[in-house]
Amino acid sequence: MWITWKHQDTDLSWPLTFEQKVDLFYEQALGWQLHIADLVANGGITFGEGKTVSSIRHSGFAVLQICLSYFETIGHYAGKPNGSEAAFRVGVLEVFPHLAKEKTAVVDDFVGALYRDARCGLYHNVRTARVELGQPPEAVAYDPRSRRIVISPERLPRVLKAHLERFRTALMDTRNRELRARFEERFDKDCGAA
Repeated sequence: MWITWKHQDTDLSWPLTFEQKVDLFYEQALGWQLHIADLVANGGITFGEGKTVSSIRHSGFAVLQICLSYFETIGHYAGKPNGSEAAFRVGVLEVFPHLAKEKTAVVDDFVGALYRDARCGLYHNVRTARVELGQPPEAVAYDPRSRRIVISPERLPRVLKAHLERFRTALMDTRNRELRARFEERFDKDCGAA
């Protein structure tokens, strides 16, 4: 059985080491989610086969559907939130640490709008409210006056891929004991080992 885009379960010795758990998480998030979103939005080279694919026109909201669950996933693996909205918030702040410098009310409005109008809108209603596709200065921009979010579907997958690299590096650092413990607890729970 394939457990990542490049490993089958028979390729590994069980039980897994901590490093193997991190690598599996990384390979699954990168190869089965973020790289796929990047290919859909921007085209590029597939993993495994090495085929060149073109971007898909008018795929922006599909790219968002692929990408937005990453925030909740990272929130669960980086913290101990209670519920999906809380995990989403932890994940957004993990991916965009510069938000910690902003006013709390603006951050709360932004994260709430991103969760409610983008994540929930797309997952539950196949549409969004107050979310636009465009090319803001960053991958995601928020206007607190209009409460509108503008997201670049071309840039967002690459921002998330860069975060995943930083997250992996942080997990491999043995000094990050709390993060490593939270990650392993969640990984084991999600894989049925806990």
